[in-house]
Amino acid sequence: MSTAVAALPASSSAADWTDEERAVIEAAGLVFTHTYGDRRGEKELAPRAVIARFQHTSARTGLDPLARQIYCIGRAGSDGIEWSIQTGIDGFRVVAERSKQYAGQAPAEWLTESGEWVEVFVKQLHGHHPLAARVKVYRHDWDKDKPAVGIATWDEYAQTKRNGDLTSMWAQRGPGQLAKCAEALAMRKAFPQDLSGVYTDDELRPNATEAAEPSEDWEALIAAADSEEALALVGERIAESGQGTDKIRAAYRARAAVLATEANTVDAEIVADTETPAEGSAPADAPHVTPSAGPITQEEYEASAAAEFDAAVAAGEVSGD
Repeated sequence: MSTAVAALPASSSAADWTDEERAVIEAAGLVFTHTYGDRRGEKELAPRAVIARFQHTSARTGLDPLARQIYCIGRAGSDGIEWSIQTGIDGFRVVAERSKQYAGQAPAEWLTESGEWVEVFVKQLHGHHPLAARVKVYRHDWDKDKPAVGIATWDEYAQTKRNGDLTSMWAQRGPGQLAKCAEALAMRKAFPQDLSGVYTDDELRPNATEAAEPSEDWEALIAAADSEEALALVGERIAESGQGTDKIRAAYRARAAVLATEANTVDAEIVADTETPAEGSAPADAPHVTPSAGPITQEEYEASAAAEFDAAVAAGEVSGD
């Protein structure tokens, strides 16, 4: 198990955490930042049950939250904030390899409009997009002719903008994106003890909203920030641009956690004058702002934006026209 996973607090109660553990919790995505209404900018900690589940899942999988191998995402809906534990397909592969039972997988296959499964999907030959993707995953302790099979359909997983067009990633790499969804389904079937309750980014972004093309290399700017103040300024720029994504948010939180830890090692007089983000606030002249997705540019926050905007309209804070 990595040292970062071990750094997760042993307790799910915030009252028991150290400053460093609070920073890890925020870096892991267990803090939701409201973007509309009278709660705009307010940070809400995930319930203890969600934190406990994330702690257990991180320990069970051995994935590192500070390395962004695993993280939690909160989405606001009509019934409150819904929390999901997410990772990338690489995280699934790491877990499978560590199990010692992973025996590889067959090449991905795509279903064409003619009803044929092919191992290479060519748009000019097979149509605009595949109807489905299929991946077979094998285990050493299973019969070779009985793999775990994951099938993902285009209609279920393809991500679109507000106007119905495909997002840039799916427009450019649609077959590959669909294959990753199918692989995740197969991996979860093959390794349910380790991967149950964990989903990849690609699986949890259906019905996406229109996303803006990034105007800056935000991840590079985040990595280059050498102080909490510098990082806060980058966060403000991302929030203003409306180009925050899960990946950018995770990078921001991870960098904030590192800088918060480094801040605790500097001269005591400096520490006394500046609260770290782990303590709940940032320097007065450069408040920390977790990058906001914006109301229409962040795919997975459509539900959050709509719900909180409706609440603001109902409260008479903004016009619904």
